[in-house]
Amino acid sequence: MDDLNDNSSKTTFYVESLPDRIKRFAWLIIVIALVIGGIVIWSRIGSGARSAMDHAKDIRLAMKMVAVEYYGGKRSIYDPSTESGMTDEALAKIGNVVPIKGEIVLTGWDDEKNIPLSFTYREGRYLVEYRDIGTGDGTYGMNGDWSVYYNFKVLEYTAGD
Repeated sequence: MDDLNDNSSKTTFYVESLPDRIKRFAWLIIVIALVIGGIVIWSRIGSGARSAMDHAKDIRLAMKMVAVEYYGGKRSIYDPSTESGMTDEALAKIGNVVPIKGEIVLTGWDDEKNIPLSFTYREGRYLVEYRDIGTGDGTYGMNGDWSVYYNFKVLEYTAGD
């Protein structure tokens, strides 16, 4: 039987040096910072997307309100010949009802129900698309599909110098 107290033991213990401890601690801090940074960035993007969609929903409701006024005069706010898809007067009235922080492009209008079928709203880096296939009953509910995109510039090429 071997004596455990004998100095001829082949068991050696590794004692971590101070620089190795500092390196391990630094890597741990970096990983934690990256995870927390990713969570913060993702939540900011999500929060901004919800805010942009809320503004777009308010704009859709304002479009319907202004359209009721135009309907009384047998006119429509939809004007496909303009860049925004609406008459300038209608766009100004919508801006009086709700604050418009971006740009609206009305791409489809249901003349029968007097509601928007599709439009896009760009606010900063967010693009909100609304699409309704015409199955809605025209009530104040949100009958269509909403999509929110977040974009950033990947590449830019400018001609010249």
